[in-house]
Amino acid sequence: MTNKKRNSELAFNDADRVILDENGDYYFQIDALKAVMIFLVIFDHIVYWDIKNLIGAALWERISIPIFLVIMGFNMGKSFKRRGADTLKQLYSKEYFKKKVVRYIVPFLILHGVSTLFGLIWYKFDVSAMYQQQLGPSNGIMNLFIGILPFWGPGNWFIPVILQSILLVPLLYKGFTKKPVLTLILCFIVEIVMQLTVFFFIGDLFPGGVISWPKVHILNMFMTSTFFYLSAIGLGMWFSLDHDLQSNRNLFMWFLFPISLSYIIAYQFFGFQYMIGDVPLIRGDYHLLVFPYSAFLFLLALRYLPKKANNRFSRAISYIGKSTYHILLIQIFGYGMIYAVFGTHYSIVSKFVPIDILNLIVVWVMFIPFGVWWYKIDRGKVLWRRVVFTVIMFMSFILVSVLFLWIGSVT
Repeated sequence: MTNKKRNSELAFNDADRVILDENGDYYFQIDALKAVMIFLVIFDHIVYWDIKNLIGAALWERISIPIFLVIMGFNMGKSFKRRGADTLKQLYSKEYFKKKVVRYIVPFLILHGVSTLFGLIWYKFDVSAMYQQQLGPSNGIMNLFIGILPFWGPGNWFIPVILQSILLVPLLYKGFTKKPVLTLILCFIVEIVMQLTVFFFIGDLFPGGVISWPKVHILNMFMTSTFFYLSAIGLGMWFSLDHDLQSNRNLFMWFLFPISLSYIIAYQFFGFQYMIGDVPLIRGDYHLLVFPYSAFLFLLALRYLPKKANNRFSRAISYIGKSTYHILLIQIFGYGMIYAVFGTHYSIVSKFVPIDILNLIVVWVMFIPFGVWWYKIDRGKVLWRRVVFTVIMFMSFILVSVLFLWIGSVT
């Protein structure tokens, strides 16, 4: 991958992702998929692009965010159907917003406060230094207003997508209950319109051969929009009505899958992109040409993975799957700390050697348990206990992280 191409996509080639988790019709397959995908998200943020290109990451590792998006639509469709919500008033109910605030917005605000405080202390309360080291220049000040953290970490871009989906998904479900085929088609059309808007109104990020950071900042705002990934969410919601891969209503997936797979192979191994001049017609790794591939894998998982967690190991996997949002938040903070110390969150930059494998295991062992712990704390009913244990959890995470960072900096 050329430097120009890498810079043009910037942070939004990060995977990142999460992850709406609605309890109801229980599918162990969903939890298992989410657990595997969050491991891949953490993997994605420690392995440099050149290596990911060599190992064909687009075919197996970069599927994490697309699958999370499909699951988002699937879970929300199942949730609304279970509740019997039909009218917009029922879909946008007080209970719905209360649940989303507690589940997603409150943990994000907690992370925002903790990470910002840590960043201010780390940079000796020099706000400008924190901005330049963690955010600038790829994320502008305007991006702070859409959910980008001042103490930035990779994967942060997916948080605005999740938060915006809270407002959008009920309306999307309303469309699927009335005109499902038309609504799915419109999901693809909206995404195409977003891509064309970026192409015509932002265009080349390198006018005169010099990168335009204001254009980059505007592009980032587009690429943190739920509309930019609407076809994946739409596919998930379509499958919530019938996820049988051999159903007549899903036959179109047998047509879209080979097209999507062919594009991914051409993109991954031959550097293929739709270009007009020096400007890509389609931005990013996540779009309507790659989503059908992941959506097809999602349907295969629902068909062939067990539906129930029948033993201790599968129950542990299920709990990790339910904790993926908190794990995502923790890994954003953890990788942000790594970025502050080393100037990059990529530690695997050339080829896999024993120390690289050890580093990968360390971040898995760090981020997964602390994210699960936070999720378990958030499920508590007594507010003061949740507050106390959340403080203890973050203090423990910071102390352990600083210890590992100190070891890494002296070895």
